[in-house]
Amino acid sequence: MANSTEHIERPMVKTQEDLLALVADLRAAGRFALDTEFLAERTYVPRLCLIQVATDEFIALIDSIVIPSLAPFWELVSDPDIEVVLHAAREDLRLAFYGSRDLPQSIFDTQVAAGLIGLPQYPLSYARLVEALVGVRLGKTETRSEWDRRPLSPEQLKYARDDVRYLLPIADKLGAMLTKIGRRGWLDEEMARFSTAIAYEPDPDIAYQRIRGPRSGMTARPTAYLRSVAAWREREAAARDMSARLVLKDEVVTELALRPPKRITDFIKVRGFPAGEEATIGPDILAALDAARAIKEENLPEPLAGQDDETPQQRVMTDLTAAMGAALCLARGIAPELALTRASASLLVRGNPSTTLLSGWRYEAIGRELQSFVTGVSSATIHVVNSALNVKIDIPAVSKKSAGNELD
Repeated sequence: MANSTEHIERPMVKTQEDLLALVADLRAAGRFALDTEFLAERTYVPRLCLIQVATDEFIALIDSIVIPSLAPFWELVSDPDIEVVLHAAREDLRLAFYGSRDLPQSIFDTQVAAGLIGLPQYPLSYARLVEALVGVRLGKTETRSEWDRRPLSPEQLKYARDDVRYLLPIADKLGAMLTKIGRRGWLDEEMARFSTAIAYEPDPDIAYQRIRGPRSGMTARPTAYLRSVAAWREREAAARDMSARLVLKDEVVTELALRPPKRITDFIKVRGFPAGEEATIGPDILAALDAARAIKEENLPEPLAGQDDETPQQRVMTDLTAAMGAALCLARGIAPELALTRASASLLVRGNPSTTLLSGWRYEAIGRELQSFVTGVSSATIHVVNSALNVKIDIPAVSKKSAGNELD
């Protein structure tokens, strides 16, 4: 077997026949590393320009622009018997999903694995991970390259191959570390999300949760406006194959939610609204706003006002809980950003059982202790050591009384 980083570099795959031969070799290998190069600035579905794969023996590049059908390759990616190793897998797998509508079943994401063993600066870049675990410093000159141009330059080809050259040995090291500390099951749990369609094709009705901008003033009714307009924008973007933010910028969606227009002529006053499109997209936006106006009070969505919907006591408890959770993660070698957010801590403080801290590996890692603390079952001891929190939460033996105080 070749050295893990000394691969045979195959010629570029440009024909259907060569693709089928490559797929057969990848299937025989049993696992392979995968990366893609794409352009995503202007289209709803990124334009796939190049596919890179590697086994322990060879590296191959697939010219996805000229191959008539990538279906045999996407079928391989979704084969449960073939492990596919990626770094920051979601966008690459999104291309696979849109290419086949099949769901990947056996994924190893080295970025998530690195977070579960506590490597710093989550989400850790591929280049930093390679440097940390392999000791090789990769070049960054082609990070924003024009991958749709042909022919590809020697620098582009080297960059593309290096993106998969080290993935399998890194996955082996991370997998061994996770198994040693008993966290391989945690990774498997995180990887299961890649086997759900919602990971790649989000529900338009929850698109509003990704809108960037201030939450101040986002009480229940404005949140309903935001949800409705954001859902319209998501569907419109998909229909036009445009980036959603090219259809309507986030700040404009927020402005429409906070100060909803009632007539076509009102759009002229909306700062940043696309000039000349009042008559083309204005009626659809008004219809979306009218639908939100018709929602009864009891059916309105949870407000997105951020801290504004917390009491002062809840705000302090949320900040404290989030800080304690982060301190516990750091002490246990887990990337805090992977385990919890302020929002998940806020849900825990407010007794909302939907928080991610009450299920799966997050509950096992830190959630049980944080739940015990916020419900008053146990107390915490906090020390500041070298400007960092050192937290200890003592959970007493569960009694009938304490069990009744825990969240369902």
